[in-house]
Formats: sequence, C-alpha cells, structure tokens
Amino acid sequence: FFLIISCTITTTLLLLTSTMPSTAFTQPITSASPKSILTINSAAMIGRVDFAYLRDNCVTTNDTKISEVEPNNNSIATIRDLIFELGAITGMICTTFMSVPHDFNRTDDESRPSPNDDPFWTEPSPQKEELSRQLGELFLHLFRISASCHLDLCTCVLKKIELNGQKYPVELCKGKAGKYTDYSEHTGITTTEGQCTINTPTKASSNDMEDTTTVEGITILIRNFADERLWHRHHCPRNIALAMMGEVGELAEIFQWKKDEGELDMKMTEKELDKVGQEVADVTIYLLRLADVCHVQLGDEARKLIEGCEEGTKGSVSLD
Repeated sequence: FFLIISCTITTTLLLLTSTMPSTAFTQPITSASPKSILTINSAAMIGRVDFAYLRDNCVTTNDTKISEVEPNNNSIATIRDLIFELGAITGMICTTFMSVPHDFNRTDDESRPSPNDDPFWTEPSPQKEELSRQLGELFLHLFRISASCHLDLCTCVLKKIELNGQKYPVELCKGKAGKYTDYSEHTGITTTEGQCTINTPTKASSNDMEDTTTVEGITILIRNFADERLWHRHHCPRNIALAMMGEVGELAEIFQWKKDEGELDMKMTEKELDKVGQEVADVTIYLLRLADVCHVQLGDEARKLIEGCEEGTKGSVSLD
C-alpha cells in the first residue's frame, strides 16, 4: 500500500482544488489527558500524544470539540464540504512540496545519504515550520471527517494496517513494488474479495515501542511495516506526498456522485462506511509516514494547534 498510487480520477479531483455507526470502526469515546511529545526515534520515545486526546480535543468547523458534539445525522453535504476542505489543505501541502529538495531512490549502498537527511528536513526553518503546521492541520481534519461519519480514526488505521499485512505478506513482497493483486493467488484477497474490514481485528503491537494508542507508537508500527518489506528505500518525502495525494482522491471518489441531499444513515450502508474508514485510514497512514520521513513530530504539531485554538491564537491553516 506504500508504493502504489491509484491511476484513477483521483488527481483530477484534487486539482479541482456525518452518521450510521459502523461496527467496523466505532469505539466508545473516552477522555484522555493531554501529553506532550519531545522526540520520536527507533530507540526511545520520551513523550507521546494519544490519539484519544487529539480526537476529544479537536474542534469542528463550528469551533465545538468533537467530544462535545451531540450524536445526530450528519448531512452528506456537510461531509462533502469536509472532503473539499481536505483537498484544499492537501493542495497547500503539495504547493509546499514543489519547492523542497528533490527525491532520489535509496540503494543498498548505505554510504549514500538518505534524501530524508537533507538539511532542509533536519534543520529548523520557516518553510519547514509552515509545512509541519500544515501536516498537523491535515491530521486534525482527518479526525473531523472520521467523527462526522461516526468512525474512530485510530481504529480505522489499526484495522487497515492489519488488512495491509494480509495483502502484502513479508515473505512474498520483500523488496518488491507489486500491487496486492500480484499476491492474490497466495492471499485470496482480490479487488472484490477479502477487502472488507468490518470483522477485521485491530493491529496489535509487537513491543512497547509500537504503542497502538499513540501517534508515535503507530508511526513506529508503520515504519517497521515498511522496513520489513524493504520499502524504506523508496520512502522519500515527495514520493510519499504524492502517494498521500492519491489516497485523498480515492476518499473523494466515494462521495463524488452522492449529491448534497439527505443524511449519512440514509445514503450509505455499513459496507460503504467501511470503505470510507479504509480510505481515511490510507490517507492517515501516508500522512504519518510522510511526517516520519520529513522529521516532523506530527502528534506535537497537532497538539500545538489544539492548544492554539484553546488560547484564542491561530490554530488552523488559513485557506485564504
């Protein structure tokens, strides 16, 4: 899932710039205490930011915390507006990526520096700070979209990682860039079979570093997923940004012919909401991976935006 960019109408959709509970992704909403983050690396995590904290404290477009919104039927028009805004934020990120250092694919020669270690990514600068803020806002907006569809973002991501592990077995795809259908004979997962995650368990952590309740833990889980398959050599900033852009388009594709009429529970089945959850998860997985290779502390950036809103300062990306 890290290497394939869908050749559909997704790019066109981006350039043109919620609530039936699903058993696939819905989890009880519980409060969590805010936690700060200092650093994230493969050796230790000093501070962590809970998904639950971001979910409960992220504000809607009406400046109301998601956790304080009364359950009701969200209109399709409202959700489509959120998808348009997602495209707008993604578009600003793409504009930023037009002026960052170019990628080159890594090889087995470890003496060659990684493009991710370019000073642009490792040293502070106004442009890097702005990009970090944009990634943080995109992250929070994915919480808004998930909540509008009564989906839990963390659960969506963990279920999709579990499914991706089935679609891309390490022993079959290590070092390869094939699509999951290349392995269908072995996995039984095709374009029409085995894709539903309604009854899929969430991905479990294999060690303390892969804490599946925190942004940092799931980031490491995704990093390890890529490393096990030798995909890290292709995971350069602009590569991943384009992959994420493709996934945003696939999410938009679900709503493109829904029109702006009716409520979510009248327009979408449980299987359709499962698909929404998977596409939101795909965008989030690429976003977490993008932040990782760009040396951006995504959880911290999202937390700062939330705190900025609470203090009455600028807490979101301007769309003007």
